[in-house]
Amino acid sequence: MGKFVRANRKKLFGLSQVLLSAILLVWLLSRVGLQEVVSTLASINWYWYGLAFLLFQINVVIRAYRWYVLLRALNDRPRFGYLVYLYYIGFFANNFIPSGFGGDLVKVISLRQSHGHGSEALSSVLMERVTGLVGSSLIAIGALVWNSTAHAADVHLPVALWALIVVTAAGIPIAFFAARALDPIRIIKRVYPKAPSLPLYGKFENLVSTIHRYPLRALVAALLISLPFTLNLVLLQVTIADALNVHLRFGVFALFVPIIAIINLLPITFNGLGLREGIYTFLFVPVGVPAAVAVSMSLAFYFLRFSAGLLGGLMYAVRSVLAFVRAPQQT
Repeated sequence: MGKFVRANRKKLFGLSQVLLSAILLVWLLSRVGLQEVVSTLASINWYWYGLAFLLFQINVVIRAYRWYVLLRALNDRPRFGYLVYLYYIGFFANNFIPSGFGGDLVKVISLRQSHGHGSEALSSVLMERVTGLVGSSLIAIGALVWNSTAHAADVHLPVALWALIVVTAAGIPIAFFAARALDPIRIIKRVYPKAPSLPLYGKFENLVSTIHRYPLRALVAALLISLPFTLNLVLLQVTIADALNVHLRFGVFALFVPIIAIINLLPITFNGLGLREGIYTFLFVPVGVPAAVAVSMSLAFYFLRFSAGLLGGLMYAVRSVLAFVRAPQQT
């Protein structure tokens, strides 16, 4: 039994994510009412939802540009359009790979195959995620300050969510720069001299050394790009809410959306399904949004992600056909 689990742990982990998503969705829909969710989504305002679709595509471009800035800092200069393409391919992969980071894995592999630098590809995707997390948490902190000082919205968060925001905003940068200063490779070798003989140690050492190559200005630039990205994500969610006839103060969305984005990165469920709907319900119901509408807001956002994946699949198909057609001309 133990040998079977070790041999199939990735498949079992993916299966557990799918099962947990199904369980959470069934439980949520049974509590809020499946019919109410369906009727809410059926009454969506397609003008506002179409605008949300456009805002989502803008965010894809912003994220690709953040990635582009980080890669240029390592003197790796892929075409910006190619990175946008890889982002859509990543969304396509996320629709079918249960891990939660399947899209990132596909982007790393594709970039490594096209440019031949595995550690640079992996580090750039990792740092793009990290700067995005910190940027989201900074927007959430700004929303907390604005809501409390300007009395823009009466929102009360549990202590755990306060801690999550603060740790993400301050803890990640502190840990990152401490690791750069302390040289973790040297510490690992001193604590565990046999570490270099471990199977993945060489790749880990290359990754750490590549991360150390990022100049501070590139990290700051990526962080600054994360701010308009998060604000656009907030505006996107406001637009989805308008499409479902939900009208709340902007400060509420500016606080809730970054929290949802941070928690949704946890690889607990398949593509965030179930977990994300639960977070929406937990946050939006106390501020007056009916539970069925909160779940509908989450599903409407998921459908945008899913549609981006379909666009990625279409792009991949077109690119493959064009490559096939041009292949005889190149030989």
